[in-house]
Amino acid sequence: MFLILILAIGFYLYKTGELQKMSGNNQTKVNNNPNELKKVIDYRYASGQISIDEYNKLKALL
Repeated sequence: MFLILILAIGFYLYKTGELQKMSGNNQTKVNNNPNELKKVIDYRYASGQISIDEYNKLKALL
């Protein structure tokens, strides 16, 4: 009975996102490294995810 209660509480915390907050596994890391941002922009342009106009505007911002 105790095991079922623990599992139910764990499942509830997992569904609400509280379990991830408590374990510290947040994936809200912000990377402001300009070199990394340039690599991401280049990759997105090379894979066809952004147009040449968007590519040039993003490069100008950096």
